[in-house]
Amino acid sequence: MRTIIYTFRSPATIFIARRLVSDGRISALILQRPMQAADKIRFIIKRIKSYGLSRVIDEILFKFYYSLFLKKSDEKLRRENFEDGFFDDSTGFGDMPLYEVDSINSLEGRRLLNELKPDLVIMESREMIDKDVLEIPRIGFIGCHPGIIPEYRGVYASFWAMRFNEPENVGFSVYLADKGVDTGGIVSQKSLRPKFGIDNFKVESERLMIEGITDLIGAVRMAEEGYIKTFKRDSASSRFFSHIGLTDYVKAVSAGRKR
Repeated sequence: MRTIIYTFRSPATIFIARRLVSDGRISALILQRPMQAADKIRFIIKRIKSYGLSRVIDEILFKFYYSLFLKKSDEKLRRENFEDGFFDDSTGFGDMPLYEVDSINSLEGRRLLNELKPDLVIMESREMIDKDVLEIPRIGFIGCHPGIIPEYRGVYASFWAMRFNEPENVGFSVYLADKGVDTGGIVSQKSLRPKFGIDNFKVESERLMIEGITDLIGAVRMAEEGYIKTFKRDSASSRFFSHIGLTDYVKAVSAGRKR
């Protein structure tokens, strides 16, 4: 069976890719190139059209706040809690075939997938995968969402679960992707006690992704045996959460102090 990885570049995703490659079941790796300035502008414009100018300004303000007041604490926690390999920012994977694309949805990305002919793609993606691209691998795309689905779909699920005082919904879900956002069939799911506070939600999210590596490997083994069994939690509430704004963060901290 031919399994490949599609991932963007971050310390956490590159660390996870290395761990998956070391298991010996990966045939190739596709890296998504970093977004260029023009791509970031297009992304912001798209979000303004979808969510409105005031919402996007709120999100940008939080990014500034994070850089000024929270980033150093996150870096310290990573040094204290993650193994040294997490901080290896090189993208060398030995003899593993390595490719780069701007997007797996691009013509370049589609051609590459058709050439590689994977049975399964493990994704750590910062983009929605187009429906026709999802159908290229024989089995599909599988991912590890650092949150409990369907209750906490979308971005930084652990932040939102802590924001609404639902620590039981801090965890991870390994799932087969479909055309929705974190709505595919669930392969495995685990709730984990939060290890870091709401100020350090990014580190918490990275921890959950790393915790999910074993389950991702287990899913690949199932695929090799000829099947991946999935389930849906149709009776659970399905909620989608987007990027964090400064007002969201202030409300979360305020609610935490009142509890």
